[in-house]
Amino acid sequence: MFFNFSSLLKRAADCRTAIAQDGVRLPLQTVTAVLLAYGWMTWRQMPDVTWGAFSALFVVRATVEGTVGEAGARILGAMIGVAVGVGLAPLAATGHLPAPWSIVVGVGIAACLSMRWPTLNYSLVTATILTVAPDADIVAGAVNKTLAIVVGSAAGILAAFAVLPLSARRSLRYNLAASLQIYGELLVEWAAALGEGRQRPRPRDKPAMERTRWRARDMATQSRAVPMQFMAWDSEAYRLQDRIDELWLTVPLLERVGGVELTDNVCVRLGPVLDAVAAAARQQIDELAHAIRENGAEAPMCRTGDPFTRLDDVIQEAGRGGLFTPAERETIDLIRWTWHEVTRELDALCDCMQARPA
Repeated sequence: MFFNFSSLLKRAADCRTAIAQDGVRLPLQTVTAVLLAYGWMTWRQMPDVTWGAFSALFVVRATVEGTVGEAGARILGAMIGVAVGVGLAPLAATGHLPAPWSIVVGVGIAACLSMRWPTLNYSLVTATILTVAPDADIVAGAVNKTLAIVVGSAAGILAAFAVLPLSARRSLRYNLAASLQIYGELLVEWAAALGEGRQRPRPRDKPAMERTRWRARDMATQSRAVPMQFMAWDSEAYRLQDRIDELWLTVPLLERVGGVELTDNVCVRLGPVLDAVAAAARQQIDELAHAIRENGAEAPMCRTGDPFTRLDDVIQEAGRGGLFTPAERETIDLIRWTWHEVTRELDALCDCMQARPA
């Protein structure tokens, strides 16, 4: 009985995890948003139902903050486009301007605004519709379309809160930690491949790396989409995200140096000490990831200094003993410089966490 109950709980947890994935949550939220917009507008007998449905369709994002930000930008952009379109109508009538000129001016103004503020790009849609195909009563038509957009956007926000809601601020730390840990896996694999004299791993062959990094950056962007004052603003997470982005800039260096041909002499002499550097980096990364996930956890100590010093000593000793050829020495200098950058960025990330206010 206990086994069956435990199995049932595990299956329920697995089911919850599965439906919480973007591939399931986003379709559910989108369908709910469109149905809410359609149902409300049909019940209230509002015109331009398609405008409301399409607004609900396109404002839903992966997180609550992203949806709220997109909905707000859509409403504001729509209002600006309506103001441009409606404002041009009396001017065109007074100046006896042909329709193409109204289109050029209206769409041009909206396009300039969209280039300056990309989040207002929906102004192009409403400005274009009102100048290309205005209703008989342009003001009434503009009001109806604006109300439909507001209803659709509100339906998207409601669906984001009601159906498997995901907070970008709460998931930001989790995704930052995941991004950091997959970077640590790359370091360990890279050092092991060098010690064994085989091809070093290339980030381009690991799609999960780029997906994880993109997810962390996307969560950071969406969490900044709207200033929701009733939620705590995690300024430390944004500082850490910037530092982790700096750390990821060392990946192209690893990839470039990873393509350099290595001799057995280099692999044998550098392999063990480079493994020690990678192990220390991995341990520091695991502790950093734990501290990032658990907001308020104690920041770890920097651990890469001593292993890298031993690597440097081995290189210097072998170089003084004439154990490396000039070509090998050039290769080793590239490896040393690359890993110096890796450890420097890791220690800077560690220092960033230790510098947080008590």
